[in-house]
Amino acid sequence: MESLGFLCRIISATNVNNNLPFLISFLMILLAPSFLAAACYTAFSRVVWFSCPPHTLNFKTLWCFPKWITPTFVVFDLFSFFIQLVGASQISHQYDGDPSQDRSIEESEKKVTSGRVILVLGLILQMSCFASFAVIAVRYFLMSRQWRSEDLGDWKLWRKLSWMINIAAALISVRAMYRTLEIPHDQNTGLQYLQAHEWCFWIFDAVPIFATLIVFTIFHPGRYLPRSYTHLKLNKTVALQQKDEIRPPSIITAEDAELTDYAPRDFEPGNVVRVGRRVG
Repeated sequence: MESLGFLCRIISATNVNNNLPFLISFLMILLAPSFLAAACYTAFSRVVWFSCPPHTLNFKTLWCFPKWITPTFVVFDLFSFFIQLVGASQISHQYDGDPSQDRSIEESEKKVTSGRVILVLGLILQMSCFASFAVIAVRYFLMSRQWRSEDLGDWKLWRKLSWMINIAAALISVRAMYRTLEIPHDQNTGLQYLQAHEWCFWIFDAVPIFATLIVFTIFHPGRYLPRSYTHLKLNKTVALQQKDEIRPPSIITAEDAELTDYAPRDFEPGNVVRVGRRVG
């Protein structure tokens, strides 16, 4: 969607009388980041299930229900996506539906105040969703520092993935704030400077989204999580079982092992000695 949007933006710049490329560019560039946000939510949920010890998978520890992380945030993200789509569609319809030949973008947008309001409401909802996600992510980051003794294989790979999610979420948030301020740009509302200068679009919209794509490419979740965690739907029961199976012997807790003092009688005929316990 993002690539198609920029391609149509280039075509629109070379032919300002053709509205279709401009409308496609407007819709694709505006709506595409919602799918990146959904990817952040899904990846964060998988990291939580992979990295958190079983006894910490509760609301008290994480300030959220682990089972509902992905459904809750993705539903809110899709809801904000459809609100933005409705608002953007109203604006684009006004551009394309006005038959006058001497119309301008400024004159058209003055007639679609309701479309701009709906669009901004969708962006605000998306930012609110990101704010809630940020609180939970910071809570998880602070709590996960207490679980270093249970890092699976001392890989610390999921920590890199957690950083990737936080960086990507921050970049998308910058873009969402820019769009929220830039969309309502008539004479009485919004920041006209953001809409009137092309460099603002490239710095606050194109660059953050491009950087997010690079981060996802370099730190792809498939490189850091078991294959079962990268499916469309995560089987929580199987995931917990697999996590226990791949825990290496180097991770020893009080529940896993116990030092035993042996006596000479333990080695008498009829007694079998096993590491960590005594069997008679």
